Amino acid sequence: MAWAYGALPWLGALGVALLLGVVVCYWPLRLDVSGRARGEANGAWVVAGGMSLAVVSVAFVWARGIAPRLTVSLFGKKLAWKPEWNRRLSRPMPKRVKAASQRAWSRIDPLDLGLKLLEERRHLRLRYFVVDLSYGFRDPLLTGRLVGALSVLSVVLPAPIEIRQTPRWDFEDGWEISVDGRALLRPWLMALDIAAYVVRTVR
Repeated sequence: MAWAYGALPWLGALGVALLLGVVVCYWPLRLDVSGRARGEANGAWVVAGGMSLAVVSVAFVWARGIAPRLTVSLFGKKLAWKPEWNRRLSRPMPKRVKAASQRAWSRIDPLDLGLKLLEERRHLRLRYFVVDLSYGFRDPLLTGRLVGALSVLSVVLPAPIEIRQTPRWDFEDGWEISVDGRALLRPWLMALDIAAYVVRTVR
């Protein structure tokens, strides 16, 4: 029985680790999303935004004529990693692996996968999602049609999602979009459910 007493500390440590793993998986994390975009009549545009999940935050900015820039922060400290958008793999992917990947993803319906993500309400709770739109066109008829379409869409959307629009009647092409949202989610359980869905679909 001496071996049993010697194994008790290890069993206790394993039990504590399993309990911590369960708590981490089921503990909800707050996801904040914010973004801004603007376009002018001369074709200039700019997009900027960010997302934060627990201790990780990501910010990006992209404009016409400027390469996209991505910043990743951990515990509020900026990481030195910088993505290279035009980077190519030094070794090409083998044809067998590429063909197998294409066959696997061809069996997955993007619409069905999107609906699966929307159905994950048990692991995702949307607090609010507000979209502010400001737009105008040279053709006032086009502006009026868009006002009507967005008005109908705002009525159909559920309560946490809100669309607020401010049409401009200055007869100039231009638009501006602002997005702010917050949600509580369990990312590990969501990833597990999505991975199980993909495996079932491929098989």
